[in-house]
Amino acid sequence: MNNIRLLKLLIFALECIKLMLIAIVIIVQGDASGLFTKILLAAPWALFPLMALFIWLDTDRYREYLPLFSAGKCISVFLLLGWFILFRQVTMIGRIFSFAIHAELILLCGDLLSLGAVWLIGKDVKSPEVEEN
Repeated sequence: MNNIRLLKLLIFALECIKLMLIAIVIIVQGDASGLFTKILLAAPWALFPLMALFIWLDTDRYREYLPLFSAGKCISVFLLLGWFILFRQVTMIGRIFSFAIHAELILLCGDLLSLGAVWLIGKDVKSPEVEEN
């Protein structure tokens, strides 16, 4: 039980750190072209820390967020893998050691870790009681 509580806290902390890093990148870019588009694309990331917070506080009450959270993480993983393939991020030997590649791989590992943790939390959550008349 304590491991599940630690996983919930870990997911929440990971999502908050990820959101802060995305916000810092957007702020640092300042007047760059396409900034508004990047803000629009990053806005849904604010929902993940909120869902993680609710799951951490009361999993039984907010168990409906678990499938939503895991679906969002699956979409995030597939989009990031598609980004790697489409822009040939990891196919060129010279660019495999760049900072951007490492940052994207850390994001991918964080998403996979969150997905696994949500799966473990979902197994631990009590199923709703069915009332029989």
